[in-house]
Amino acid sequence: MNPISVIVPAYKEAGCVGKVIDSIKNYMQSQKLEHEIIVVDDDSRDGTADEAKKHGAKVISHPINRGYGAALTTGIKNSKFEHILIIDADETYPVTEIGKLVPFMGDFDMVVGARQGKYFHGSTIKRLSRMAFYMLLNFVTGENIPDANSGLRIFKKSVVMQFEEDFCSGFSFTTTITIILLSNRYLVKFVPIDYKPRTGKSKVKYLRDTARTVQILLQNISYYNPIKAFLPFSAISFLMAVVFMLCYFFKGHNAFYCLPAVISFLSSLLFMCFGMMAYVIVKGNKTRT
Repeated sequence: MNPISVIVPAYKEAGCVGKVIDSIKNYMQSQKLEHEIIVVDDDSRDGTADEAKKHGAKVISHPINRGYGAALTTGIKNSKFEHILIIDADETYPVTEIGKLVPFMGDFDMVVGARQGKYFHGSTIKRLSRMAFYMLLNFVTGENIPDANSGLRIFKKSVVMQFEEDFCSGFSFTTTITIILLSNRYLVKFVPIDYKPRTGKSKVKYLRDTARTVQILLQNISYYNPIKAFLPFSAISFLMAVVFMLCYFFKGHNAFYCLPAVISFLSSLLFMCFGMMAYVIVKGNKTRT
C-alpha cells in the first residue's frame, strides 16, 4: 500500500486536535500504512500547536492567519509522500471513514469522501441553496458531484500541485480543486461517508464563503470551460427569437415581432461566437505555457 501524508489544517482547535491525531495514528498503525501527520496551525494562539506536538504530529505554524486553503497548501508543500490525505481537526470526519477512501487511491487521481446525513444537509434553506449550487456545478463540469467541498479526501500531490496558482486561500480550496480536476478530465471518485457534528465553534462565514465560492466557480468556468459561460445566454436569446417568431405567425404576421426576433437570433449567434473565441484564446494560452 502506498504511504500517505496526512495533513490536518487547524485554527483554534486545541480542544480536539490531539484526539484527532491519536485516532489517525491508531487507524494507520492498525492498517499497517506508512504515514506522516502534519498539522498546520493557522496562527491559533490557543495552544493548538503545542497540543499537536504533544501527540506526535509534525507541526508547521503560520505567523498570521492565512486561511484554510493556505494551511492546506503549506502542508502539501511540506509533505514527503505522493498521496495526500486531508482531514479537519474538528472531529466532523470519523477517522475510520478513511478506510472507505484508501482502496481507490491507486486507481484515481482524487478520492473524495461525499458527506451524508442530517449534519451535512442542514436546514431547508441550506439544502435548497446547495441544490442550486450543485446544479450549476454539474453543468460546468459535466459530472454529477455529490459533495464538492468535503474536507476528507485523498489526492496525488503531483496532480494537484500543477494548479497551485489557482488555489484559494479560504474554505473554497476544496471546491476549487474539485472543479479543476474534473474540468481537466482527471479521475475523481466520490465515496459516501458519515459526517458528525463539529467540536467547538465553526469558522465558516456562510455569506462571505458562499460569495467567494461563486466567484471561484465563475473564474474556473471562464478559464477551463469558457463556452459554457456563454452558452446559457446564447440559449436564452435563441428561445426569445423562437417566441417572437411564433408571435409573428400566430398574431396575424404582425411586423412588430420581426425586429425583436432578428435581434434575439443574432444575439444568440454572437454569444456562441464569443464563447468559441474565448475557448480558442484559453487553449492558445495553455499551449504556449
